[in-house]
Amino acid sequence: MIEEINKATESMGTATKLMSTATKLMSTATKLMSNEVKKIVYRDDQLPIMQYRGGSMAVPAVPGAGKTFIICNLVCEIIKDKVHKPGKILIVTFMNSAVNNFKHRISMVLQNKGINASNDYEVMTIHSLALKILKDRPDVMGVNEEFKILDDVNKSLYLNNCISMWRRKGGEGIFKSMILDKSLNKYSGKQDKWWNDFFTTVDTIIGELKINDISPEKLKENIKSLDNNSILVHISEIYDTYSKILKSEGYIDYNDLLILAYKLLKTDDTVREKLQKKYTFVFEDECQDSNLIEGKILSLISKKSGNLVRVGDVNQSITGTFTASDPKFFREFCGKANNAFKMFMAGRSTNHIIDLANELVEFTNNKHGEEKCRNALVDQKIKSLDDEVETGQDNYGISTMVCNSREEETKKAVRVAMKFKEKFPGKTCAILVPFNNQVREIADMLRSYNVECDELSNKSDKKIKVTSTLGYILKFISNPQDSVIFTDLIKNVFCEEHNEESEKLFGFICSYDVEKLMYPSCGTINELDIPGEILNSKVYKQLISSMDLIKRIFKYPQTHFDRLILYISDVLNFTLENRAMSEAVASYVRFESIENSEFSLAYVAEQLLDGKNSILDYISGIIYDLEGYEPSPDRVTVSTCHKAKGLEWDCVLILNITSYQYPYMTTDKFKDYYYLKDEFKNPTVICRAEIAKILGNNICEDPLKEAKIQIINEKIRLLYVGITRAKEYLILMATQSNEGKWNEDKPSKYFYVLQDYINSQRGVL
Repeated sequence: MIEEINKATESMGTATKLMSTATKLMSTATKLMSNEVKKIVYRDDQLPIMQYRGGSMAVPAVPGAGKTFIICNLVCEIIKDKVHKPGKILIVTFMNSAVNNFKHRISMVLQNKGINASNDYEVMTIHSLALKILKDRPDVMGVNEEFKILDDVNKSLYLNNCISMWRRKGGEGIFKSMILDKSLNKYSGKQDKWWNDFFTTVDTIIGELKINDISPEKLKENIKSLDNNSILVHISEIYDTYSKILKSEGYIDYNDLLILAYKLLKTDDTVREKLQKKYTFVFEDECQDSNLIEGKILSLISKKSGNLVRVGDVNQSITGTFTASDPKFFREFCGKANNAFKMFMAGRSTNHIIDLANELVEFTNNKHGEEKCRNALVDQKIKSLDDEVETGQDNYGISTMVCNSREEETKKAVRVAMKFKEKFPGKTCAILVPFNNQVREIADMLRSYNVECDELSNKSDKKIKVTSTLGYILKFISNPQDSVIFTDLIKNVFCEEHNEESEKLFGFICSYDVEKLMYPSCGTINELDIPGEILNSKVYKQLISSMDLIKRIFKYPQTHFDRLILYISDVLNFTLENRAMSEAVASYVRFESIENSEFSLAYVAEQLLDGKNSILDYISGIIYDLEGYEPSPDRVTVSTCHKAKGLEWDCVLILNITSYQYPYMTTDKFKDYYYLKDEFKNPTVICRAEIAKILGNNICEDPLKEAKIQIINEKIRLLYVGITRAKEYLILMATQSNEGKWNEDKPSKYFYVLQDYINSQRGVL
């Protein structure tokens, strides 16, 4: 199979050269067209959008169509024509990195046009906008003017603490009563994983309650009719505790921020009219990720002018099953907007990859076995920018692989990625997987072959470095006489290189008295005790300098562990990002110390070195979100498919396209809460159905089956996102094994559909 990939990559050589030549010609043409003010030539599908000067407009766009490009240039044209006067243009997006990108690109376009208009537009996240609205009149909403925003990092700590309090008051027994009898004997081994699932459910449902304006008090009134075994009844207790703690400490979380901003806009004429006058045009990017309240806020601001532009791609909506976002809101807007212009042309990928993505859309729309899944993807096919490119078999850069086990699949993926980098050192490459754990596994394997890589997952290597550094230091402080612990500290934190010299140093440290090393009686270590081969080595000098840092840390009082952690980050001169992680760890330690009889430095160190701490994983996923990440040809990217959204690589390998990861029918085995009793099998879905009942909405007869439909739909879109990340080469991988308990290790139906199409294109019978 490796030979097949080699053949594929070799056969693409001609196409690559042609594309390179075309790129050079295009570059030359661009330079010739440039003058004092750069001239921009818009595509046919972009021209109607650029003519927009008012009203509501929906812009559904395919991957690689240039959404950011068109928004930036349209905003600049409106500014140039002064259509927005006397107000401003508001551009709303969801990531801070996207805000900075928009600001930079708009500034550059205006500069090229010779326009100075920095005060004519504002770019911000939806939460920054909500904060700005609420700060205008917090008193109207009964909020103290000194209110603080609870960011997602501290929110996870507060919420986890509330769950811990509920567990101590009987929640542990309640949770166990939901578990299947045959699974209870696995509880001690799976406890952390299962409680992490419960945390995710609680977090999601509290978000749903807030977005739907259901307060703890309102929820208490409405759950009286529910069975005492209802998960929502138990979550209501946690929700009540969480809300009271936030209120007592003057915090509001991001969901509170959105709902309070919306209520203020809706009820206060002065605030609403002020914003409507200020922002005469409103643009929203990534609209497929909007929730109900976000859409209402932007609709209220733009109501007077009527000038609202929303841009997005429903086919890339991949967060609805675990957030309050829903692509239906963008679909509805597309149906009622004054104008809707599709951007269906894209130049990111080769024609072959575009055709494959379109094949997935075609199959889903017309042939999917579950009729309710036929609208998972909008019939919005990508049209290549260059239909004249030859599409012969010799230039085909797409392959499929079926492996006998996940282990074999992982090894083959690593070998293929390494082979690709050898052949094309100047091109980017990514391996996309479903799980965070697989990201780390594959990254470790690449590093074992001395291949540099970047990890895009919640289990960030940066997080592990920070937590392990703190863990090793605290472990040594808790037991400063142990030479083995001291050796581990030097080896894992302070030694930059591991070689023959360092191994000799570690052997020396391990056999030497720690106190004599750290605090020699004569002021310096007796050089006669030190092996001559390491005395003048680089690693010995590192040891001496590291001991100076350790001594400084030892001098700090150990009465407050959280402060000690922050002091360590200062002494070790952590980066701003790593400092944020250490502050989160300090907060975590502060929360853990509450009513924890086992709390000690050794206990803290054990938690930090665990590597499976779900709360710290969750926190690291927030802090190390890799906003603004740019793939580099020097490094292989290993990512979950979710984290890959918005990025692109020359070569993409998508692993685990199995029926378990990408289910096709509702009768397939799903990655659900298998350990729970049937009546609790999908607690998030059950709670959402009960919330719908409280709101008086229509309730489907079988919410669990409906949830499976939604999961299937989102998984189709996730596969679509993965495919459209590839520019030139794409390798689809799956396993075929009879060892899985539910036979989940078999290729998904989508894999076979795409494989058949690929073979037909390559002329294989």
